[in-house]
Amino acid sequence: MLLDDIMQQLAKNGLAIFSTADQDGNPHARPIHIGLANEDGIYFMTSPDTHFYQQLMTIPKVAITSYREEDYFIEVIRIEGDVRPVDRAMLDVLLPNHPYIDQVYPNHTDHSSMQVFQCYQGVGFYHSLTQGHRYTFDFKSNH
Repeated sequence: MLLDDIMQQLAKNGLAIFSTADQDGNPHARPIHIGLANEDGIYFMTSPDTHFYQQLMTIPKVAITSYREEDYFIEVIRIEGDVRPVDRAMLDVLLPNHPYIDQVYPNHTDHSSMQVFQCYQGVGFYHSLTQGHRYTFDFKSNH
């Protein structure tokens, strides 16, 4: 399976569990909407008011797990990588595709305060649990 195929599926799945560590090394996991995933990495956003934001800025690493189940088919995509904040111009790409923005941040009618992050390099593992396909992959953005 090609990296492009895996990233497209990750974006299609939409919601994934993102895990970080706080400054004391304690793990934290939460569902985050994937706004875009391609050969340049995985883009997502959060508010600077969140613990998630503080953890990403303190220890810029993330573990991502995405799961999809349809009838008999089950797949898991796992990624561990480095993140960085990117230009807020990416909000124009991410906000229109974010189905939960008003529910997750109801008090942020002006979403310009949101920060976009990019998981720009990492390693991953794709596993089709029902078909037995397993692939490892790595990626690194040129941007």
